[in-house]
Amino acid sequence: MKILIADDETPIREWIQFSIERGNNPDFEIAGVAENGNEAFELAVKYQVDTVITDIKMPGMDGLMLMKKLLKEIPYVSFIILTNYAEFSYAREAITYGARKYFLKSELRGQDILEALMEIHESNEKLIREKKEDCYFSGYLDIYTCCCHMEDEGFVQGFWKKHHFRENEMFCVAAFKSSDSWNQKGLLDDFIKEQEIHILRPVLQKENIYLIMQSEEGGKLEESLAAFYEKWSANGGGILVMGPVAWGIDQIMPEIDRAEGMLQYGFFYHKGCFRAGDDKERERLDREKIRKEYHKILNSLLHDEEDKVCKAIILWFDCFKEVCLQDTDWAKEICIKFVIRLEEICGEHFSDYQEEHKVTKLQTAKMCRDICIKLVSLLYSGNQFSYSQSIRETVQYIHQNYANQDLSLKVVAQAICRSPEYLSRLFKAETGQNFSNYLMLYRLERARALLLNTDMKIYEIAYAVGYTTPSYFSRVYHEYMGITPELDRGQKIDRKS
Repeated sequence: MKILIADDETPIREWIQFSIERGNNPDFEIAGVAENGNEAFELAVKYQVDTVITDIKMPGMDGLMLMKKLLKEIPYVSFIILTNYAEFSYAREAITYGARKYFLKSELRGQDILEALMEIHESNEKLIREKKEDCYFSGYLDIYTCCCHMEDEGFVQGFWKKHHFRENEMFCVAAFKSSDSWNQKGLLDDFIKEQEIHILRPVLQKENIYLIMQSEEGGKLEESLAAFYEKWSANGGGILVMGPVAWGIDQIMPEIDRAEGMLQYGFFYHKGCFRAGDDKERERLDREKIRKEYHKILNSLLHDEEDKVCKAIILWFDCFKEVCLQDTDWAKEICIKFVIRLEEICGEHFSDYQEEHKVTKLQTAKMCRDICIKLVSLLYSGNQFSYSQSIRETVQYIHQNYANQDLSLKVVAQAICRSPEYLSRLFKAETGQNFSNYLMLYRLERARALLLNTDMKIYEIAYAVGYTTPSYFSRVYHEYMGITPELDRGQKIDRKS
């Protein structure tokens, strides 16, 4: 397994390289080491690496962009993401692009890297064992070796000839998402038997299936495409992509790539048939307007009524009812980011909040919209939304700045343009507790969440929630939580074991 390491911090790069080499696994080869995303991309393509260990934030091209670009060049490459606490949302987004693992740099151990690499390697080996002559046990054709030898024209031609591509006939590609592969395989087998034209063994690449049809007559290909769409629709299929009639063995992989790009429409449309060039009349999205509305909705959360916010979210998602192919990647990203940001806000307001929605399951824009509405409803179920605007702004400021060691009533009052005396009386009247007590308890709640969900050291947690002295933090924690931080964490370990 060829491995690439990419990080702009020299000690991190060297330490990861040392950890892998010290592991002395003969199956692991470090093909390259890069200090920025652009260099990483060039090395990954040059050596056709299998796994990339990359920092999420690097100069030039960041880890997310590196993933997107490399997946187009090396579809089967795996990623391990390195991140900091402040970049956690980026790591979650990276999961949507197929990152196999992510690690917080502050907690990373050499053994973690080795175990993640071994897991990826064993998964790849299992796929190889389950194949016979480039085919999976399910009967689908795997084009992994073809993707790895794209620069070798002779290999690519030999691969497709071996799998019965006819050079003297035209071809077209039909593509769709794989769901229940055995049921789909049965449907495909029936269709292939019914057709008089030549059809290759269906291709499975990641989550997509490609059906390559051949004929000497373009008209017959069009008839078969129409017949397949009718059968596909009758069996409750999702979206179907139909490529153009093409010619030449060297055009097979480009047509598969084109179909893969168009399958992005599946995020926005539940069903339908899409042909190459269908989106020519679709207007480009007004990205700046969509971004502004996105931030406007987020900023309105503590101020507008729940119904108004929900209506604004529905209207925002309506922007993606007509998306052209050039905007699909960007539109999908911002829809997923909306969910991630709302989950982060829930985490800020509810110390016991546990994210319910894995980003890998955010498969459609409608799913993202429905989850956003659900999260807004959860936010508005909190008591703080019955407060006056001044207190809502105060609570929001505390939740966003509790880690600031200089946070005080005076600082917050100045931030929301109120006098400290007025704000103190109003806060006590509406919340039933004084400002300093609320801030202390919120800090302790956040500290407990870090104790139970991270491996941060206790003094690191003290600083992370706004305390200047770890010993004072431990004393306050014990007094108000009824247990020391060490024992609280110990109980978590006992529950796990």
